[in-house]
Amino acid sequence: MKRIFTFVLLLKLILISADLCAQHTAYNQFWNDFQFVTPIKGKWSNEINIGQVWTSVPGNNNPFYANAQLYVRVWIHYSLPKAKFSVFTGYNHNPEIKLAAQEGLPEIRSAIQGVYYFRKTPFTLSARLRLEDHRDKRSLGGFDESYRVRSQVKMVKPLNTTEIVKGAVYMVASEEVFTQTAPNVFRQPKLGSNRITIGCGYALTNDFLIEVDYSNDYYPDKMQQLSYHSMQLNLSCYNWVKNLKDALLK
Repeated sequence: MKRIFTFVLLLKLILISADLCAQHTAYNQFWNDFQFVTPIKGKWSNEINIGQVWTSVPGNNNPFYANAQLYVRVWIHYSLPKAKFSVFTGYNHNPEIKLAAQEGLPEIRSAIQGVYYFRKTPFTLSARLRLEDHRDKRSLGGFDESYRVRSQVKMVKPLNTTEIVKGAVYMVASEEVFTQTAPNVFRQPKLGSNRITIGCGYALTNDFLIEVDYSNDYYPDKMQQLSYHSMQLNLSCYNWVKNLKDALLK
């Protein structure tokens, strides 16, 4: 575990050094994401994501300057003892933000992904691979289709318990690499960005978690560097349909 944290910190220092040595544009952002997960039958489960992104703009560092994105996604998961396979489709609403060169055009995004768990106790170490299909609305009509591949290594470590149950405090750290979003990503893969995330969470109940993270997205470019410094608030609700029914009956 110490080696993983050391690697993450060293990589972070490298990214900061790269920012200092080249022209770059940095944005401050605040993300929130609400996850509602419920079992369907056997190894199948459903998840609904609802989220929002706030952002600063050049000349104003306030992370709540503008509403950059609203999204909703619907997932289907199939779980095995050491792996999980998933698909999702979702809709992204992107308001126009001229100062951030955002045109305000919507996007339909779908993906397939697989997660492999190397171990689950006393901490969870996993690797994830995701292939995303992006359909971006064009100002002249129609949609442009492109693809992106994302690979991530993630660790979740409870601090005061052996597993995440009511009252547990846990830490999370991940490293993720993105290809560029382009139609030719399979023929000419190229680094699009790198994301480092570090955070902590608390289990209010066995089925309700709250998590606060810091994330750094770094986009390398020959002429100019681009980075996003983001604070995240994530709320996860498991078995929410059953819990809602029980609450209404009470």
